[in-house]
Amino acid sequence: MAKEKHLNNLNMKRKIIASLISLTIIFGHVFAEDQKPNPGTNNDSKEQSKPAPSEHIAKSGPFHIKVELNAFFSAEKEHQISLSPEAWADMTLISALSHGTRVEKDQGLLTIETKKLKKAIEEIEIGNPAAKLALKLLESELASLEKSTPLIIEKTKREKNIADENLSYYEKVGHPEAIRATELSLHFAMQSYDYAKEEYEQLLKMYEADDLTEETEEIILKRAKNSFERASENLRLSKMRIDRQLKISLPQQLTSKKSTSAIGEIAFQDSMFVLPRTLEQKRHAVQKAKRDQAKAEENLKKLKTDLESFAIVSPANGTLYYGLSKDGKWITAPAITKKLVPGGKLAPHEVFMTIVESGSLGLKASVPEAKLTHLKNDLAATIIPTSNPSLKIKGKVISVNHVPGSFSATLSAETKDPLLFPGMTAKVNIIAAEYDKVITVPNALLNDSNVWIMNGEEKIQRSVKLGSSDGKVTVILEGLNEGEKVVTK
Repeated sequence: MAKEKHLNNLNMKRKIIASLISLTIIFGHVFAEDQKPNPGTNNDSKEQSKPAPSEHIAKSGPFHIKVELNAFFSAEKEHQISLSPEAWADMTLISALSHGTRVEKDQGLLTIETKKLKKAIEEIEIGNPAAKLALKLLESELASLEKSTPLIIEKTKREKNIADENLSYYEKVGHPEAIRATELSLHFAMQSYDYAKEEYEQLLKMYEADDLTEETEEIILKRAKNSFERASENLRLSKMRIDRQLKISLPQQLTSKKSTSAIGEIAFQDSMFVLPRTLEQKRHAVQKAKRDQAKAEENLKKLKTDLESFAIVSPANGTLYYGLSKDGKWITAPAITKKLVPGGKLAPHEVFMTIVESGSLGLKASVPEAKLTHLKNDLAATIIPTSNPSLKIKGKVISVNHVPGSFSATLSAETKDPLLFPGMTAKVNIIAAEYDKVITVPNALLNDSNVWIMNGEEKIQRSVKLGSSDGKVTVILEGLNEGEKVVTK
């Protein structure tokens, strides 16, 4: 039993050793393979280190230039969606379709909160009739002022002139004559008093001489006495009245007329200063009311336009994407996604959605500068999608961008594959030149458009017509025959 166990152990050890030897041989072989020089790399290095040829025998053969580019599918027909409100900046979102949603033409894409906007429109519409009526009243007041202002100015001027004339006349004639008349009235009152007094005294003396006085004589005497008393009282009153007139009434009249003249001057100056400016102020008020009215109507129009623009629908059948794309990537999608949620706010003029029309794919490819010279419009291309390498799509070069720093090519793609979308990548193969049989010459033996040919023992220069070049050799279209030896100068 122990012997059998020992044999089993020996067999197991032999198997392990054999396995180790096999692995050593395999790894040694792999290592040896890895240590072998890379044929392509070695050839390239030999070609790089190989000196330029000093001669070349012209012969015909196949020649082609193949350009391989990395590209991405792009939308040939896309519609960028943005909002550019004229008056209403608050664009708060209620809901929006998801990124990548298939949409149909005229399908709603999102819903914006419009209650405040509708309220603003309603308030303007309610206030508009009152504003129009206020404007008409201002215009009516202005029309009245336009007519009355010159008339009032003329009236105050006329009243001022009258007051000035009255004052001038009163100072020169009226006041002196009033003083004179007052003084004369006092003089006349004195005369009346003196006459009455003298008459009464004379009658009294005459009747006192008689012992007996007749009734008639008594009556005459009484009348004379009464006239004297009235004259005395009139004189007293005249003195009081004349004294007041000279000291108070006449100076007051003079002062009053001076005041009237001064007030007329002030009223005239005020009318000359205030009334034209009041008229001008009213004109400005009417102009401002008109501007405010026009502005309100324009604002109302803009708000209604904004309200209509917030009803956003798809302009075509296609796929909805958030943001906008550049170089096959939806560069603004992450930022836009945060806004296209309930309560999110959109910014004016910001592209927040792009509708890519169905079946309208093209390609964009960056072009290395060394390959740029091989590309031109209408070259045929074969497109191999990264997502489906077995698919070969026909296409052609539409345009080539030669602007330094952004060398690129735009290509068409004959496909309506529903599994291809903008931003997916692809390999593009373009045959830039292809000849079944053509003469080529190493570029080192070209001297501009000339070559040197051995004619017996003599070198002669010949002009040739050049064709395409792959950077190493150039096609000779005319000027060189097969079998001729091309040499250096």
